[in-house]
Amino acid sequence: MNTEACLSRLTLMALGRESNDYLSKDVDELTMVEALKKQHGLEKVYRFDVGKNIDGFSPLIQDVLETPELLGLITGSLTEYPENSYQRLRRQLSLHHDIPQEWFVFGAGLESVIDHIARAVLDPGDHVLIPVPNFDVFESVSFRMGAALTLMEIPDLHWDGDIIEKLCREMREKTYRLLWISNPVNPTGKFIPQDYIHALLSHASKTGTFVVVDEAYGEYTDRSDAINSASTFLETYQNLMVLRTFSKVHCLPSARVGYMAASSEILRQAVNTYRPMFPFSWFSLYMAQLAVLDTDYVNDIRRRNQERKIRFFERIREKCSGLGAFRFLNSDTNTLMFRHTDLGADALHGLLAEQGFLTANLNRLRGIQNQGFLRMTLHGDEVNEKFLDACRRVAQEGSGL
Repeated sequence: MNTEACLSRLTLMALGRESNDYLSKDVDELTMVEALKKQHGLEKVYRFDVGKNIDGFSPLIQDVLETPELLGLITGSLTEYPENSYQRLRRQLSLHHDIPQEWFVFGAGLESVIDHIARAVLDPGDHVLIPVPNFDVFESVSFRMGAALTLMEIPDLHWDGDIIEKLCREMREKTYRLLWISNPVNPTGKFIPQDYIHALLSHASKTGTFVVVDEAYGEYTDRSDAINSASTFLETYQNLMVLRTFSKVHCLPSARVGYMAASSEILRQAVNTYRPMFPFSWFSLYMAQLAVLDTDYVNDIRRRNQERKIRFFERIREKCSGLGAFRFLNSDTNTLMFRHTDLGADALHGLLAEQGFLTANLNRLRGIQNQGFLRMTLHGDEVNEKFLDACRRVAQEGSGL
């Protein structure tokens, strides 16, 4: 039997597409890290590639984890199917976003939610608009659905009024089913002002285009007294879907809890159609419910991150002569893109890995392909200093070539 001949045409197309992401389903990361240690005699490998909050999850969660009662709760829940209406989490998020609790749809991480959206709204041949660079998953799920992709490059990685007008003009000239946006932009970490998002929504609503705003890093640009989210536009625009996750600021990536907010009932039903009956466990639900309560911790993480960035760039200026051709781009999140003007991304990625620093290699990402960019996640001052020392050693070796 020729099993390949039994696969769907769209699946065969998806199998032929090479991922542009820095992550791979085929890489055993634990084995890779241990091999790196052994090969280069490293005591520790620092994960500068993952984008999560390095301070960990909320102390409220830690306190609960240390209570003896939790063990009984967890072991008891193992024998039960998870609760799958998420009423308590809905109520908590409803208060957080100031929207009705019925407007939320949940999934096993944002990647699953994004996949469900693509399945719900796209037919083969539908046109999809993606400003790039952007989250590569947008491109891959659209491609798997057989959509026709238009990738619009953002010059100098800077969103401005001209970019918004260009996107609006593109939607006027061609019928697009879906516009994907990340805000803050993944991977640059730059925040797109909400009035720009509003302008796109207003135009897209007239052209019949769905708009997804992925706010995976959104908590980094919220205010201490209010959320700074496109969810404020949901009441006006039924073509809008806003996404957030508990993987980044809340540092619960293993919990796999992501959510979509949308005001259109039929749209929520459509996306929910593709959600498994039980996308995440009782334990994941408990952790998310605790995390969303601790707004003080999120505010503290945001403050710490801003202060660390200031000190990090101060140290770059102080080490300027030693860092040679390194260039770091500021951002509004906990990640920074950077490159070395005389080294390619693969070479730079390898030289830093040899010293125990894993970074995200963005060299295949659309919009910044072959421009040499890597991305790092900010750590504490001591580890950031070690990272800059590693960069300085790379710069010194490069200057001697």
